Amino acid sequence: MVLVNQLPLKFWQDPPDWTEILSHFRGSELQNYFTKILEDDLKALIKPQYVDQIPKAVKGTVQQLLDKKDECKNQLEICKMLDLMHIRDRAIDALSGGELQRFACAMVCIQNGDIFMFDEPSSYLDVKQRLNAAVTIRSLIHPDKFIIVVEHDLSVLDYLSDFICCLYGVPGAYGVVTMPFSVREGINIFLDGFVPTENLRFREESLVFKVAESATEEEVKRMNHYEYPAMTKTMGSFQLHVEKGQFTDSEILVLLGENGTGKTTFIRMLAGNLPPDDGSGSIPQLHISYKPQKISPKSQGIVRQLLHEKIRDAYVHPQFVTDVMKPLKIDDIMDQEVQNLSGGELQRVALALCLGKPADVYLIDEPSAYLDSEQRLVAAKVIKRFILHAKKTGFVVEHDFIMATYLADRVIVFSGTPSLSTTAHSPQSLLNGMNRFLELLGITFRRDPNNFRPRINKNQSVKDLEQKKAGQYFFLEE
Repeated sequence: MVLVNQLPLKFWQDPPDWTEILSHFRGSELQNYFTKILEDDLKALIKPQYVDQIPKAVKGTVQQLLDKKDECKNQLEICKMLDLMHIRDRAIDALSGGELQRFACAMVCIQNGDIFMFDEPSSYLDVKQRLNAAVTIRSLIHPDKFIIVVEHDLSVLDYLSDFICCLYGVPGAYGVVTMPFSVREGINIFLDGFVPTENLRFREESLVFKVAESATEEEVKRMNHYEYPAMTKTMGSFQLHVEKGQFTDSEILVLLGENGTGKTTFIRMLAGNLPPDDGSGSIPQLHISYKPQKISPKSQGIVRQLLHEKIRDAYVHPQFVTDVMKPLKIDDIMDQEVQNLSGGELQRVALALCLGKPADVYLIDEPSAYLDSEQRLVAAKVIKRFILHAKKTGFVVEHDFIMATYLADRVIVFSGTPSLSTTAHSPQSLLNGMNRFLELLGITFRRDPNNFRPRINKNQSVKDLEQKKAGQYFFLEE
């Protein structure tokens, strides 16, 4: 009832008529938009959220489907921007998740519309592909066009947007959309959990991204040190070279690289699921807990039964309940059948199962997949707190840059030609590793002075050119 009482009275009144709407938004960005909607003079194009459903709806090759919709005669340019040139002769049902995402974005971009809507365009894409998608969407900007994007990766949202609306409420019950804010102000309002124009707090805690301080030499001496040797893994025409590296407990190493550079292969080698090539080194014998990239639920029972079977001692332990179960809101889905869980709910259960298993090393592959912005930040906090409290080691593969930066004590950069020959470099400090990775991508980051979140500089902006000239692609300034 507290939430209900906080809602403005107008929320419960009859919906406003068009005269009231146009009067309310007079002088704002939305006035022209609503006027044209009223006159039925707008053609809307929508990129759907669930691109994995596309093969069920359409058949044919990428080229055939693009040809049908090419109204702007910009197909070649869009395909180059979204890296679709090499898959144009491939059937839709043979595409991966990332390829389907880029195809779906291209289908919208080549049509002649007035409103372009992109629902979660970064899902399944690596960092470079996310930025390419953002650049492609921004290329549609025109005084007569409206572009609306729903996005959970805050760094991509920052790069994409000119204005931001925050949404708050209770999932499945009600939602409220704020007025548009500037990009920085909008994202900071979301992170702060407080809308100053409404004098309304919708989250109890503010979210701040302070980078963890490096352990002192004295602390490092007390930690357990582990080493893995230089290794090679050949899989068909793909070869991964792993440079020798070391890690300690109470440390999280984030793996950074494009799709197809072997991050998941490296994780599986560390987990012992994939042996390295003969004679190229052996992995130290450690207890491993592994959360795979793709979650395929086999359990036929409810979540409570699954937790009882897999992590009986952990899920009732007071410390684990406080650090993991409560923040991930597992209680809300305890009595649901595992087979009926959504992607985000499955991801939260998989994280709880992974962290609940006693191990020396926790290998976590793409923990942000299917989670919304707030859940991603909560998941990052849960992983960070658990690894530090339990004095264990975490290896995390993550494409959401804000989440990766928040989690990382050190980073392992993957370079080379995706799907052909790549190298996993030795672990580096966060600053050096991020600098190396961002230089490969040709983008620069700065930090927000209020909450320290990483912000992508617009390409060729003054700040971007300054940092590139100085060789500082990533800043750690507080």
